[in-house]
Amino acid sequence: MIEHIVLENKEIMLVGTAHVSQESAEDVRRTVESFSPDAIAIELDSGRYKNMTDGKSWEKTDITQIIKQKKVGMLLANIILGSYQDRLAKQMDVRVGEEMRMAIAMANEKNIKIECVDRDIQTTFLRIWRGLRLKEKWNLLIALIGSVFEDEKVSEAEIEKLKQGDMIQALMSEFSGKFPSIVETLVYERDRVMAYKLKHSRKTRIVAVVGAAHFEGIKANLQNEYPLEPLLESPKKSNASKYASYFVPGILILLLVVTTFKMPSMAMDTILRFILINGSFAALGTLVAFGHPLSILTAFISAPLGALSPVLATGWFAGLMEAWVHKPKVEDFMRINTDASSLKGFWTNRVLRILLVVVFANLFATVGTFIISYELISKILG
Repeated sequence: MIEHIVLENKEIMLVGTAHVSQESAEDVRRTVESFSPDAIAIELDSGRYKNMTDGKSWEKTDITQIIKQKKVGMLLANIILGSYQDRLAKQMDVRVGEEMRMAIAMANEKNIKIECVDRDIQTTFLRIWRGLRLKEKWNLLIALIGSVFEDEKVSEAEIEKLKQGDMIQALMSEFSGKFPSIVETLVYERDRVMAYKLKHSRKTRIVAVVGAAHFEGIKANLQNEYPLEPLLESPKKSNASKYASYFVPGILILLLVVTTFKMPSMAMDTILRFILINGSFAALGTLVAFGHPLSILTAFISAPLGALSPVLATGWFAGLMEAWVHKPKVEDFMRINTDASSLKGFWTNRVLRILLVVVFANLFATVGTFIISYELISKILG
């Protein structure tokens, strides 16, 4: 899928590729050889470009900072999606992003400028997450977890159909029905971002290497004028979301206070049951994630505080303890996509296990909060 596009001040050879196709890499090589561009634009942001070209970038990853900055969910989603691509690539005996590596290699060989035209991946994930309703977030989480258990076999012919775009369009149509806001943010917004950057590049002869899903959108948006800044903004939490984070702890505190005043003789028993139920469920979640005994103990101790706080989460404390006890090694990061393709890998890889500790401790602690809330309401009404 290659098209020569002529604008007022530049020529663009737009190359639509499948990210796991060897033929796509050859398309890139042939196009660069024949077109002789003064720039090669790639569907990467500067961070992903650095990760792809810096073989030791994983050594600089600080898992504790990821937990403290509340980026566990985004990282986990990125890992699962990357693992899915890796499984397809393994079947075709190629590496994921081989066409991007070819573009970078050709640029280095011929001393051509590389331009990263994609939007920052963290901005994209944040815009996706904050654009979803609560039910959609839950359905997306189930879909992502379910993809870990899939063992999909895709033929070379199907991969080439993906490159040609017909299966991409069918997939996008199906996905749009389930998560329309995701497709808008993940595909259509990035079409506009990449088209804008190509159109406003200072270079005049550009080979643009993009995924097939973006080919038609970029081609159409190259003819339009629109502001870029709104597409690059990281959305802030809505007021409803901010209030919701205070609602559950507020209700729980109110129930504890009312129960204590209504049944003062059972006040100590009520408080102890609150601590025991919340702590036990958080500890159970950490145990399910095969967390270290110290992480399990940390989850038990921190769960009551997490339940009553709108800004603290049980999983953060348990995850930080797990990262301190089982500090990830470089090889854990290097194997992360491969290990994420199997259930066993999630528990043997130290990075993935830390992420599971964070997620499971929070999830089970939330279940404990609802159970103790139900008990308190029953006592008040009884």
